[in-house]
Amino acid sequence: MVKKILFFILFFLLSVNVSYAIEPKILDYNKENKTIKVEIEGKEYSFDVPIEDVEMLHATSLQGNISKKEYAKGPATTTLGSRLFSIPTDSLLPEKGFGYDFTHRFAQAIDNSTNHDLYGLDGFAYTGIGLYYGITNNLEAHVFRSSLTDASEFGIKFRMFKEAKKWGEGAPFGLTLSSGFQNDNIQNSIDPYVQAIFSRVIIPGWLKVYLVPTWAVRTSTIGNLGSKSASFFTFSDPKHRGFIRNRGTFALPIGAALQIVPNRLSLFGEYTPVLGGYREADNAWAFGLQILSRLETHVWTLGVSNVPYTTFGQFITGGPSNNFHFGFNLTARIR
Repeated sequence: MVKKILFFILFFLLSVNVSYAIEPKILDYNKENKTIKVEIEGKEYSFDVPIEDVEMLHATSLQGNISKKEYAKGPATTTLGSRLFSIPTDSLLPEKGFGYDFTHRFAQAIDNSTNHDLYGLDGFAYTGIGLYYGITNNLEAHVFRSSLTDASEFGIKFRMFKEAKKWGEGAPFGLTLSSGFQNDNIQNSIDPYVQAIFSRVIIPGWLKVYLVPTWAVRTSTIGNLGSKSASFFTFSDPKHRGFIRNRGTFALPIGAALQIVPNRLSLFGEYTPVLGGYREADNAWAFGLQILSRLETHVWTLGVSNVPYTTFGQFITGGPSNNFHFGFNLTARIR
């Protein structure tokens, strides 16, 4: 009986202590480090405060109800990298993010090769490497260097808006603006380009398409038979057009990615019709596979194309022929 009385007294005292515990007092909030310091019953404690990116939040009422703004998502392979195969995408690095891509285009055509030289894989290849940096979540800068014509490219991408996940809750498509310039060993001039990257998710998580109207200045030097770039190919302009130094190109690249294995493998295809200005012998095209790494930090793009050029200002001119050439890209996001 005494034990029961003592138990109830102890329980009562503990309940009173909890009921009348001193309310925690906020001492300091560090906005930069995202930490908060509080005092509880005379003792100080410091806690990390998880804060979501402001862009992903929106207030739904004055009472402070907050929910995430949802955007449309295409195949997982399209979330990394600046290009599908040749055409640019609307994928951008986050703020202070860093990434790179490596391009490889084999010069020898598959149909002009045999199994003795692995259908062109033993031959010479044009390589390119690019570095990318996220200035903000919506602004990205890059530099790119191609061994073909020793072209150096500098550019930026700015995301105007993303496609909303649901119809009527935001933009029906995504729009990203891309612009920059390149310099090569042909005429040593600053040759600008500008692009509008429209994107649309047709089947969420499975199919995404791109439309990229592009204008580039002084592209006709690529096809000048006296230029270094033309000497790489045994072809001549079938229309026997004269060389015009300042001639540019306006093209309408179209691309699509279709997921076939969730979060791992996608098919891609692209076609770039030239609508005005200089064009090589045939319009540019490419198709192949995209493979996403298990950690979703790297994408391998294996493809076949008729275009050896990889800078955004050069590939739109098309290819010297319709021959099939192997090529691949490796894209990585470091952070």
